[in-house]
Amino acid sequence: MAVAGGGCGRKADPLPPVIEIPETTTDLTVRQEGSEAVLTWSFPQLTRAGRRLVDLERVEVWKLDVPPGQEQVGGGSAGVELRRQLMLGRGRLIVRLEGKGLEQATRGSRLEVRDTLPPVPAGGVAPTFWYAVRSRRRDGTASALSNIAAWQVKPVPAPVEGLAATPTAQGIGLVWQEVPDSTYQVERFGVSESGWKPVSEPTLAATSFVDTTASQNATWRYRVRAVRDGVWGPPGKDVTVPYADVYPPAPVQGLVCLPEGERVLLRWDPSPEPKALYRVFRRQGTLWLHLIDDAREPRFTDAAPPAADAEYAVKAVDAAGNESDPVYCTVRGER
Repeated sequence: MAVAGGGCGRKADPLPPVIEIPETTTDLTVRQEGSEAVLTWSFPQLTRAGRRLVDLERVEVWKLDVPPGQEQVGGGSAGVELRRQLMLGRGRLIVRLEGKGLEQATRGSRLEVRDTLPPVPAGGVAPTFWYAVRSRRRDGTASALSNIAAWQVKPVPAPVEGLAATPTAQGIGLVWQEVPDSTYQVERFGVSESGWKPVSEPTLAATSFVDTTASQNATWRYRVRAVRDGVWGPPGKDVTVPYADVYPPAPVQGLVCLPEGERVLLRWDPSPEPKALYRVFRRQGTLWLHLIDDAREPRFTDAAPPAADAEYAVKAVDAAGNESDPVYCTVRGER
């Protein structure tokens, strides 16, 4: 009897499960604020295979006290690997971010951890520290150590003194006393903001600043830090500024009066003031007549102008009822 050919139908051995390893952090940075090292890096979201990291258990922060004279360890890939081995062999795990702690350390798409630094010893060598982080899944699988972020402790600038604030139509003006050899960063805290936020770059060289982004009809708090050699000093005493809307909007721009038959068309550029209205007037002898008090669009048609010359005026009015200075235009008679 013939035997049919073909395979025997035996299934292949199952492949081993793919081990998903969290991606390695490569953007760890460190800076000094007062007596603290501030570490920031991207929140781990992917595996090394590019898949979404759905079972993050914790994030670890490692620290190594570097002995004097050993701050620099080679270059290239060999130096990178040596630093990681030194961190794992001699460093210590200083923070485990998990659960509520991980949530509290999250700043948008980044994580932030602060580590207390020792003071610079008088007449001695400032200590140097290396930092690294790594992520770990619930099954214990850990990423490789991140890039090493190094920091040598530096003297801290003095607090900024003499901060004073003045509300103006252009914004809230701030002035303060000089801290030698420093730049500055202005920080703001408002009712609608969660915590202190920088409103200037840390490279501000002047001892004055105008915050043009503060909204009126609100109360704001400000403080200033001195920055020297990459170190943020402690904030000076803050000031509280009630910013009432008592300032008139800018006069309208581009006003033109166009006679069209028996009508006069008035047009002007929209006011940059939010929710601005417009008031239109026409002079009759020595009196000014209100033609409209609440025009919402930057235009108006006078359907019954006088036959003689007509002079018009337009004011912008903000949401608080403040009026701008008037802007005028004239139309000759004989239409």
